[in-house]
Amino acid sequence: MFKRFWWVFLVIAVIGPVIGLMVAAVVTYVIPKKYESQATIEVRQGPMDGGSHQMTPQFFGTEFEIIISHDSLVKVTDKLELANKWGVDKETAIRILKGIVQTQNIRGTDLISVTVRHTNKADARDITAEIVRVYRDYRKEVSKRDLERNLAEWNKSVREQEDKVEERRKFLSEIEMAREKNITVDGTETLLHLSDSPNYIDAKNDFEKNQTVLSEMKLNLVRETMNGKLSEDSVIIHEEPQIGDFPVSPNVTLNLILGTALGFLVSPLLAIVVIVLLNLMLPAKEGGDAARPG
Repeated sequence: MFKRFWWVFLVIAVIGPVIGLMVAAVVTYVIPKKYESQATIEVRQGPMDGGSHQMTPQFFGTEFEIIISHDSLVKVTDKLELANKWGVDKETAIRILKGIVQTQNIRGTDLISVTVRHTNKADARDITAEIVRVYRDYRKEVSKRDLERNLAEWNKSVREQEDKVEERRKFLSEIEMAREKNITVDGTETLLHLSDSPNYIDAKNDFEKNQTVLSEMKLNLVRETMNGKLSEDSVIIHEEPQIGDFPVSPNVTLNLILGTALGFLVSPLLAIVVIVLLNLMLPAKEGGDAARPG
């Protein structure tokens, strides 16, 4: 059977890849094209992140979940009116949105990439930009809230320290007045030379010590305020999302190569099928000659 139609293997070996190429081309043409838009951002850590400057996998994992959280995607869906644009209900639009957004840490850096793939290139760009905006607003809001809480605590501590300084100042003033009137303060008789009085020296040292602490606390308050103001905008955009001119899916070149390779691999099987059919349709000549009368 195979000896008679051996040439079929050669023919199918040539035709198979061509058929595979044609099928891959048709499938590639039919599959909806998807365009990609990407934004690259940097997240600067602040007091809200524990004050650590080390970017850990846990930190990135948390931020990724925040970016694609339901609350964030609801805001994106509402802002861009995706439910109306896509002709679906709101929850369906959110599910679609969650499926087309990808976040990842760019290896070797502290940068985060936000990528969106969609059949509409403009939608892909707009969605990427809006996701970054919503996330940026979230970071600003949390930073501002934490800054206000921290400043309230610092201001409270400064006021308490001011009260201590005022108490020490009053006590020191009482000792000075007592010397002039030659009376006692807290049961201790003032001396003629006030600078030699242990009571006065201790009070003065205590006053100066608390005054120094107050000055340091005020400097820290100013520093905390400045750092907090700087960290309010903790999301820096390094790459704005752009409209993709060329589709990233399907991969035309890869599909054509795979189609051609698959056509070549299955060509032996197709050749066997063709040979079987030829044998059924064309009986062997030897059998036909033997059936003739002598």
